[in-house]
Amino acid sequence: MKYYNIPIFLPELACPFRCVYCNQFSITGKQQIPDIQYVKNTIDQYLSSFTENDRFVEVAFFGGNFTGLPEKMQDDFLKIVQPYLEKGVIQGIRCSTRPDYIDEKRMKALKNFGVRNIELGAQTTNDEILRRCGRGHTFRDIENASQIIVGEGITLGLQMMLGLPFDTFENDMQTAHDIVRLGAKETRIYPCIVVKDTELERLYHAGEYKPLTLDEAVEQSATLYEYFTENDVKVLRIGLHTSDDLNGAAYVAGPYHKNFAEMVFSRLWGRKFDKIDEKSDSVTIEVPENQLNHAIGYKGENKKKLLERYKKVVITCRDARPCVSTGNIQTIIASATMPAEARENLSKHGNVCWLEPSNAAYPSISSHPDIFCFCHNERHCDTIICAKNVHINLPENIKVEKGGKSVGNKYPETCHFNAVGVGNILIHNLLYTDSAICNLYGQMWKKSVQLNVNQGYTRCNLLALDEHNYITSDFGIKRVLEENNFNVFYVDPHQITLPGQKYGFFPGCCGMFGDNLVVCGSLKHLKECKELRKFVRRNGMKIIELYDGELVDVGSIFFVNPKE
Repeated sequence: MKYYNIPIFLPELACPFRCVYCNQFSITGKQQIPDIQYVKNTIDQYLSSFTENDRFVEVAFFGGNFTGLPEKMQDDFLKIVQPYLEKGVIQGIRCSTRPDYIDEKRMKALKNFGVRNIELGAQTTNDEILRRCGRGHTFRDIENASQIIVGEGITLGLQMMLGLPFDTFENDMQTAHDIVRLGAKETRIYPCIVVKDTELERLYHAGEYKPLTLDEAVEQSATLYEYFTENDVKVLRIGLHTSDDLNGAAYVAGPYHKNFAEMVFSRLWGRKFDKIDEKSDSVTIEVPENQLNHAIGYKGENKKKLLERYKKVVITCRDARPCVSTGNIQTIIASATMPAEARENLSKHGNVCWLEPSNAAYPSISSHPDIFCFCHNERHCDTIICAKNVHINLPENIKVEKGGKSVGNKYPETCHFNAVGVGNILIHNLLYTDSAICNLYGQMWKKSVQLNVNQGYTRCNLLALDEHNYITSDFGIKRVLEENNFNVFYVDPHQITLPGQKYGFFPGCCGMFGDNLVVCGSLKHLKECKELRKFVRRNGMKIIELYDGELVDVGSIFFVNPKE
């Protein structure tokens, strides 16, 4: 069975307290509470991307003190999910809240609405630390709330934070023991960081608080993860969600890193490898395919350590395919609403950064990479330019530049980065092109060719196989390119699915790396299938179909090579 989570992020509107470490907007990056229509659109968009019949889907209300909201507001959010529950297309609801906003009456009501999982922000079970952090509740509140939730047959999650002010790792381990004892089946591990405009910032500058180093936080999180796993508590997340605020002025100090979880899993595999006692000068290690990159290690650290002990190190997947060095693994940027089978197959080609739907753009394109990113020379891309108001969790070895504009909710604010760049050629509605893209071409080539087309959604409608050969779903683009003596193949867009719209565009189904054209769906669904295959082959490229279903416009798939 496939498990899916449809996240609905709520801002912190219902918490009367401000913990010493808390500046909620900087942590979540959210300001406005979503309206009912946005929630419905988000649910519909996610559901349209799921293909398996054997699946379990939850709607998750995260980011705030859900049970602290006015009951009518809670009920309105929960009621919008009810028709989906009745149809059986959604199986449950989860929410996060505070331990002191739990009572038996409300729990029974939530259960009747279909709430199956409740996560409590426990942070610590030490009363003195709770008091000094200004949490506004005690360990007894955590115990009582846990007992009520478990008593109603609702799955309990208890979130914890390590490295709190006045805390020790011994206390953190006690919190972990208490989480297990209280019957939690799920947890999240967050390292404490210093955020601007908080009491903790004052303590930090006064020398009264010293945050954990990044290495300390990784080491301690790895130990906690092992303990929870041994006791059948599922760790849902390690490390804070990334945001533009935390990547900018809001961050002051502490173990915040966009690849924090990757570092922890790398450390866990490193511990296993430390126990290897192979007497020969070579070692071969077999790991599950989905643990391939973690086993090699963050920036290849585990393999490097093994090479200090052995002349030859081979790490293979369970299907016996050799692993490659992390330095050569490409990063993929793709929509999280892609059909599940396509997601699974795409993951075999590199490390995928899944873009979740954002309220920065309207729902049907709100997770599309080509709305938020410009990718130059897609077949061998090593540089991307991103909108100001989006953060994409990419590895450090990927070169990312910030654009001059933000993505908005309506056209043309949604098309600033939707350009095509190949070689010294830039193709877009140049009236709307972001300045960073224009500057890139001005800096790199004195004789760049900038072709203006009327279609602002250029990348949605145009795929550049190379500087001379293109595939498009727009007659206007086709005309401009042919007037400039380029070879163009046209695909009727009415055959392409785009949830929320009458149809999508074929280039939006596609991505490229090397000599491979990757397509979200099967070309057999196109009337142009035979001729399109010939056109691609004539240009020396192979076609990789991610699944056998209909072609879905997922806003392009970007394959980005690491910097040398």
